[in-house]
Amino acid sequence: MAAGTRLVSRLMGLETEYATLVAGRPELSSADLPASEKVYKLICDAIRKDQPTVPGFYDAEQIFLASGGAVTFESHPSLHSVPGGFVEIATPEVTSPDELLACQRSIDQLVSEAADKASGRLDLRVLKNSTDALGHIYGCQENYEAVVATGMWLAIYRCCVLILWVAQVFSLLFTLPVLALTVSLVFAIRLRQQQFGDRLANSTSPTNNRDPHQSAGELFESLPEWLKGTLTTMLRLVHWPTVVLLRIVAKHVAFRKQRKYLTPLLVSRVALCGTGDLDHEGRYRLSAKALAIDAIADMGSYDGERPIFVYGHWLGQFCAKTFLSLGSSAAMFHRRQRLQIGLSDSNLSDLAEYVKVGQVSLILDMIESDQTADLLKLPKPIDALHQIAKDWDLVRRVRTSRGTMNAIEIQKTYFKAAQQFVESRPTSQRGEAELVLRRWAELLEVVVAYRRDAKNVTPALGRVDWLTKHWMIDQLGPDAEWIAKKKADLRYHELSADGFYQKLVASNPSLKLIDPQRVEQRRRTPPADSPATKRGWLIREFGDGEDSVAAEWGYAVLGEGRDRKRIHFK
Repeated sequence: MAAGTRLVSRLMGLETEYATLVAGRPELSSADLPASEKVYKLICDAIRKDQPTVPGFYDAEQIFLASGGAVTFESHPSLHSVPGGFVEIATPEVTSPDELLACQRSIDQLVSEAADKASGRLDLRVLKNSTDALGHIYGCQENYEAVVATGMWLAIYRCCVLILWVAQVFSLLFTLPVLALTVSLVFAIRLRQQQFGDRLANSTSPTNNRDPHQSAGELFESLPEWLKGTLTTMLRLVHWPTVVLLRIVAKHVAFRKQRKYLTPLLVSRVALCGTGDLDHEGRYRLSAKALAIDAIADMGSYDGERPIFVYGHWLGQFCAKTFLSLGSSAAMFHRRQRLQIGLSDSNLSDLAEYVKVGQVSLILDMIESDQTADLLKLPKPIDALHQIAKDWDLVRRVRTSRGTMNAIEIQKTYFKAAQQFVESRPTSQRGEAELVLRRWAELLEVVVAYRRDAKNVTPALGRVDWLTKHWMIDQLGPDAEWIAKKKADLRYHELSADGFYQKLVASNPSLKLIDPQRVEQRRRTPPADSPATKRGWLIREFGDGEDSVAAEWGYAVLGEGRDRKRIHFK
């Protein structure tokens, strides 16, 4: 990090996927439940009534908020018509863990109240967790601005970006015929529906349940499976060289030091910040998301992979947004880029959420200052992660560059190194780092207390999510059936007054680290020292106006045609 820069002051943000469900209506069949696309639209409509919004520039279903955040529909187009689905809400970019916690809690509150207002005849609820009763994995991702490479590796990285930019141009040229064919087929289906719309509308056939006004995504899904598969395969083949090069950059060039020294911290952090999960065999784990991780660095779900370090946003930059992002790809040459971490649970505990982002930001400062002598390396990180995540007794030891250690010992090693690093910096440069250390120490202390005496759970209640939930499940008694335990597991994460964690916080307000007035403020406006400040101001000023406005994270587009203007936020 640059000399004189305050610690833990880099740009950072969180993206959280919220699950939706209908509560208290066991008599409803799946056919009676609202489609995920409808649920998303209902929630977005409720959010629009709460504050000004504008649509996304690339994705019209996405909405950017006056608070600086954004709401995205996290569901494959083929699943839009089925019940369930995920609503992803990203915080605005901020420059401190404390501000990030305030923004995250404002978003939790926003989506919970939006679901309540959107319920209608159904009791719509929102869960902030990482897995549902069917075992689907989702949840949270962390983002930090970090140095992508230095010296020779920075030169190699920029050469790769140049090659990727050229590949992007060629991909665009080869993609056009495939897209033209796809659009023609979809247009032909729409035209046929329009021609026979009246006859279909008047049909009394019980098998006629088609909507004559389907979206383009739904029309594509109506194509024969073999044709959809052929078109998708053709597009994947066009982008295959780009994906191969991106994977080389992700695994061998970008963020080399960060991946080496952050990985032990993230793997062991599960013991402090995991949210717990009861699997279908009745086994309790520290984190379902941790057990789903199968790679250190990769695209993230391109081939079903779930990496610790995710580069899916780069895949979107060079492939998904090819038509409109050729110019913005120039930003990929910058020395500082977005580092995305997929190994992150959706915490309800303020203390765990704060420590989760604070410790990563502080260790990134150490790495960029070349203060890595006291940090560890893991020879087999994925194996170590799975061993730790299965061990809620916290006794499992894994191999490190300094012999075998358990998760608590790894955390203590990093804490001590971070403490020495902060003490070596002038007081004027420490910023929020001392608060990070105090809260990190507090979280460590309550977990260590439990490790020494499994009956000493009280200090951890409301502070360590996985321990709190484990205690709540235990209250059901040793003879409780799995279904009752799983309901308690899910109800812990419910963002309503009936949610188990919410009831715990209501009875112990000291668990809240952010004042409710500040949460309400962040719900309306972004922090002052962020690119989101200008974005939020623009949305408040023009979101409800007559001019066309669309936004992206880095800029907004006002007007249309010759009058269109691009306003950059940085």
